[in-house]
Amino acid sequence: MTSNPVTGPAATSAAATSTSNSAGSVDSMFMQLLITQLKNQDPTSPMDPSAFVQQLAQVTSLDQLTQINQLLQKVLGG
Repeated sequence: MTSNPVTGPAATSAAATSTSNSAGSVDSMFMQLLITQLKNQDPTSPMDPSAFVQQLAQVTSLDQLTQINQLLQKVLGG
């Protein structure tokens, strides 16, 4: 018995699911890093707030660049 490759809307749906799973894994990785950082802070010597904000801005920028990349891949059909 032979099987035919999936084409059409089902294939598109699978690709979209793969993309959303990738974004979800980035979000979960960020949350794990944030929780670990907060758990391991020294209460007597807290992290410099400006450094924390700077790191948060870098993560936000990376997230936006990832979204732009995914959008460009969709537009270009890749």
